[in-house]
Parts: sequence; structure tokens; C-alpha cells
Amino acid sequence: MNKFLIFALIPVLLSCKYLDFKSDDDVVAKAGGAVLYKSDIRELIPEGTNPGDSVKMVEQYVNNWAIQHLLLKKADSELSKTEKDVQQEIEDYRNSLLVYRFEKHFVEQRLDTLITEEECREYYDNYSDNLTISHSIVKARLIKIYTKSPNFARIKSSYKANSLEEIDELEMLCRNSAERYNNFENRWIDISDIARETPFDVQTCEKELWEKSWMETSDSLYTYLVYFMEKVAPGEVPPFEYYLPRIKEIILSKRKQELIEKLKRDLIQEAIENKTLQTNITIVR
Repeated sequence: MNKFLIFALIPVLLSCKYLDFKSDDDVVAKAGGAVLYKSDIRELIPEGTNPGDSVKMVEQYVNNWAIQHLLLKKADSELSKTEKDVQQEIEDYRNSLLVYRFEKHFVEQRLDTLITEEECREYYDNYSDNLTISHSIVKARLIKIYTKSPNFARIKSSYKANSLEEIDELEMLCRNSAERYNNFENRWIDISDIARETPFDVQTCEKELWEKSWMETSDSLYTYLVYFMEKVAPGEVPPFEYYLPRIKEIILSKRKQELIEKLKRDLIQEAIENKTLQTNITIVR
């Protein structure tokens, strides 16, 4: 839709309940003493947007613009002088934002992001008792296959394979016949990841997992086959591999905090030595 047509629709938009201003010049709307010009919304509509959507987008923008300025006008007229004095709040926000940006820059320039497996293993060994899970985690394979596939019977009879030779044969069959084959790169995953790829809900997956370690179900076209090779129950300590990414995040977070704390200590010490920081604190006994 071209921009000329958009602007031709503006008078229609201005009949909304928040606005009732029409003009033949470049003014689109007036509200609360503010003026909205055509140039302000010139780039609002992406190329290729259909006319109906274009009208809705312009209408929403104009309404939001009007509400904002009408609220500001109302606030200005009804709030007390003290309530309208936001200078200190603005200054506090500016200071907080500058400190945050500086600390972020400071940390990014100095943070050692190399984390060894030994460090992660040490953390896991020291804190594993606090790393219990509230849901089951599994190593699993999932197959989604067209129920009328010529290889359906072979795949169904072998999807619980355990030997390397049987697994290789199963994967070859699935590459040629299955709609989807996923062994999740042999990683530990949450049981909810299985539920997302099947018609089962999480509760059903949990039930099937601990009753027989496999699941089968079908819809009008496909059959879903899931086999759980390994599993850890809620309340138990998960394997090191499952928590490895989280442990790395914890170690990085700790390093960041240590850098910031060192920065603060160094700043205090430097200020004392340079006499740019002076205190006059008396201990009352």
C-alpha cells in the first residue's frame, strides 16, 4: 500500500473516540497540546502491508500517541508541584544506568571465560547435594513414523535397540523411512522435551517412563515411538553432564561478581590514598 493512500485514510482514523481533529495540511492529530505530523508516521507501514492491516497499524499508533499525550496533560494539571518534580529520580536513574554500563564494560574487558572441566567437576562434587531436580531427566530416542510406511514393522520391532550394531541399523532405517528421528545427541534432557514432540503430556510421559521405560502412541497418520535408555527421578542428583552448562554459568557469574567487588575495593583504596575520599565517622560507645 502506498503512503499516499495511507494518508488519505487518516481522516477516517481520526474519528476514533480519542481524537476528533481533521485538517488538510500535514497535521495528522492534536492532543494535549502536542501535534502529530504525517512525517512522524511516514515510515510506520512496512512495504507490502495490505490496506486493512495498514489502517489498523496507523489507527493503533495514533491512539497510543494520543493517550500518551492526554495522560501527560492530565498529570501536569492534577499533580502537585512536588509530585511533578522528578529531577532527582531522573538523576538517580541516570547514575544507576551509567554505573551499570561501566561495570559491564569493566567486566567484559577483564573476564576470564575459560572454564576447565576440572573446575566444573570440583564445583559439582562440592555442591551436588544442592543440585537435585524437581522433574525426571532422561536419555532417549524418539521416532515419528508414518503408520503405513513399508518399514514401519521393522522400526517398531527395533526401536528399543541397545547394541551398537542394532542402533546403527535402526538409524539407517529411520533416515530412509521415518518422518523424524531424534536421539537428542545422546544428551540428558528434561522429560518435557519428550512431551513437546509427542501427543503425550508431561504427566503421561512421567508415568510411562517409570512403568516401562518406553512409550507408543498414534494419531490419524503417525505413530510415535519413544525409548528411554537412562533416567533420573525427581529429587535425585542429576549426572554431572546434565548440570555442566549451568555450572559454567554459575562459575562465570561468580567471577563477574569478584571482579566488581575488587573494583570497588580498589576504588576506595585509591581514593583514600589520593585523599579524594575523606570520612568523618565517630563510633559511639
